[in-house]
Amino acid sequence: MDKKKNAVAFGAVISKCWEDEAYRKRFLEDPESVLAEAGFQVEEGVTYKVIEAPKMVKYLVLPADNPKEAVQAISKGLLNRVENHDIVLPEGAEVRIIQNTEDTRYLVLPASPKALSKAELAAVAGGDSAATATNVVQTGEAATTVVEILEGSTTAVLEFEGAVGAVVALVAVFI
Repeated sequence: MDKKKNAVAFGAVISKCWEDEAYRKRFLEDPESVLAEAGFQVEEGVTYKVIEAPKMVKYLVLPADNPKEAVQAISKGLLNRVENHDIVLPEGAEVRIIQNTEDTRYLVLPASPKALSKAELAAVAGGDSAATATNVVQTGEAATTVVEILEGSTTAVLEFEGAVGAVVALVAVFI
């Protein structure tokens, strides 16, 4: 699987979803086809589920197997944030944690940056912390590449590789 190719393809899908309502609806209904058409290498036997992230909501996608590293990274990010800022979570913001399963991958479609106010955009972009998670998307092995491509934009991305299960809402954490 070509990680860079998948990252670029997924980024293009997100961007087009923000610009084209019909395309966004199609992506929500049939993510595998849209991803494949964009050049994303879809894994056989895996179902992709798209979750639209509302404004001021971040998703963290944990792997199905051995999520320990992902949880440690999240914890470290939270500790770094609380050491440098009085407020960890802006008013009205929340983080949701989702865990993939062996046969399902969650894809998070972030809210369009055009739909955010300047204050919301600053909060979603993690303020002055460049390594902070903002809108989190799941693209399997493309995690690192997606971060590299989108870092510094209004939609920086952090992702944990893996595979769906429990959805846990974690309020009061905006890293």
